[in-house]
Amino acid sequence: MMELFLRSGRNERGTASIELAFSLMIFLFVAFGIVEYGSIINERNALTQLAREGASLASRNLTTSQNMMDLLGSTDNALNFKNHPSKYHIYLAQITAGNVVNNNPVCAVVEQGGFNGSGVAAPALPNCDLPQNLYDYLVYVPGTGATVQQFTVVKVYYEHDPMTPVGALAAQFGWGGLSTANSITLFSRAIF
Repeated sequence: MMELFLRSGRNERGTASIELAFSLMIFLFVAFGIVEYGSIINERNALTQLAREGASLASRNLTTSQNMMDLLGSTDNALNFKNHPSKYHIYLAQITAGNVVNNNPVCAVVEQGGFNGSGVAAPALPNCDLPQNLYDYLVYVPGTGATVQQFTVVKVYYEHDPMTPVGALAAQFGWGGLSTANSITLFSRAIF
């Protein structure tokens, strides 16, 4: 009788170990997912802030386009562009209103950064990624002129390298947006 009691105790210990292993795998998967998702959200917020600030400053014509690009590229936030120029790409497009000679708006694009990953694209001509309703405000109308004189579009791309195995798995399967073999491309655009 004692032998039967001891044998059943060993079986329960083995079952508890298997349950612990499965529970631990699920817990680690969720924990790594939370860490990776938090990292992506942090980087995405930094990109959005950078695009908005860049478009806001560039729309005021306080400096040249190249100086503005140098300012945006030297940012010292969570993205650390200064030390990793191959992980980002910034496009600054200034679209000025048409005039008496040429009724259509004119687009000038300046770019900086070495990242050319999946989905990275310059503002498309002729409207430089402006929605049609905004583009129409820049068209010169004889007798009345253009409603608005200028819009500025800033597009920022960033290569997120996964921090955890869950992030690497997401990049491999293309989850979370544009992705290459081992990274995820984050993107933000601002119009002022």
